[in-house]
Amino acid sequence: MPAVAQADPLQELARAVRTDDVAGVRRVLAGNQDLKGRLDEALPDEAFGATALLVAVYHKNREILDILLAAGAGINVRSHWWAGSFGALDSPSGLEDYLIERGARLTPHAAARIGRVAELERMLEQNPAVIHERGGDGQTPLHFAHSIAAAELLLAHGADIDALDIDHESTPAQWMLNRALEVARYLVARGCRTDILMAAALGDLPLVQHHLEADPAVLRMSVSDAWFPKQNPRSAGTIYQWTLAPHKTAHFIAHKFGHGEIYRWLMARSPADLQCTVACEVGDEPLLETLLSTNPRLLEGMSDRDRQQLPIAAKDANLAAVRLMLRHGWPVDTRGHEAGATALHWAAFQGHAELTREILAHNPELSIKSLEYPGTALDWAIYGSKYGWHPDQGDYVPTVKQLLHAGAKAPALRGDLIASEAVLEVLRRHT
Repeated sequence: MPAVAQADPLQELARAVRTDDVAGVRRVLAGNQDLKGRLDEALPDEAFGATALLVAVYHKNREILDILLAAGAGINVRSHWWAGSFGALDSPSGLEDYLIERGARLTPHAAARIGRVAELERMLEQNPAVIHERGGDGQTPLHFAHSIAAAELLLAHGADIDALDIDHESTPAQWMLNRALEVARYLVARGCRTDILMAAALGDLPLVQHHLEADPAVLRMSVSDAWFPKQNPRSAGTIYQWTLAPHKTAHFIAHKFGHGEIYRWLMARSPADLQCTVACEVGDEPLLETLLSTNPRLLEGMSDRDRQQLPIAAKDANLAAVRLMLRHGWPVDTRGHEAGATALHWAAFQGHAELTREILAHNPELSIKSLEYPGTALDWAIYGSKYGWHPDQGDYVPTVKQLLHAGAKAPALRGDLIASEAVLEVLRRHT
């Protein structure tokens, strides 16, 4: 009789910590004494090689933290991440004082992040070399400076204002666009490297004008590998993907950050095709209709990039943009450059039932398979119900039902089919 495979206790611990299951954490630790020697390992499938204690910090769960510390987890053990490890004090949690009281050591990066400027200054005086020390993602202490006082101190001690981190090959100012805008503005005033996207986010019209005068092509600059190519293929790409948003132009960024004057200034200087896609992105239907009434054949000359705004909008779950694009003639089955997925793939993967309904109304081809992670939109919905970005937030049951009702071919109910139990039940009833 074949032996029954035993579940990895570290996997069980990971599940309990991720779900804030205090009783489960106690149970797994009590039933697996050998596990206490593995608490400082990276949890299976955890982002950035985080340990159980770090995940508890991210979840702000003091009770689980205390259980793990009592079991022997190291409060100063850092994540297992190739580009640079993260510590317990490196991410906003509100638990900084609590962690320090329990032995967490202050690093230059953490001191810069939480505003412990006096401690940071002592570190710099004791060892000036820490100014260039690499922390999480290979960032320098200046990347972590969330206050002007910390940034000013670091620059005074020789910090490289345009140092690039390792994982995103981005500068401190680029990181600050969703961390601390006032620090980004301070770094700009101190002469850091800038671009039109940063200028739009900061609401700096003279700087926007400067970049456009220097190079008119940047009117079409977007958060993409084409404009921000990776030097190291292993890197995750520009941090703008997270601080701004993938594929966005200065127009959209100015609109998103509430800088209407810059948005209008850029739109007034943009050709009709660019105005058209931006109008869809920001949900400006009157402008879109004006553009199309002025030039009825405008969409006939759409570039591949213009067409790909449809799957991009679907990936962003931008229902208004998808609705406008489809209503005004964007090809529904356009493949995006990411995985060769269509708008329907992205709607299905996220379990976005309303977005799926909108796309299905335009008769997409249901048998199209993505080029990477090959599968139909239904396949993506089924997988997403279990391992999507936020499977607990998606409406996967109605999404899958809509796809099946529209004629999508259901997969065979094999034992290895990855899906949530609710979606599996829908598939069972369909067969």
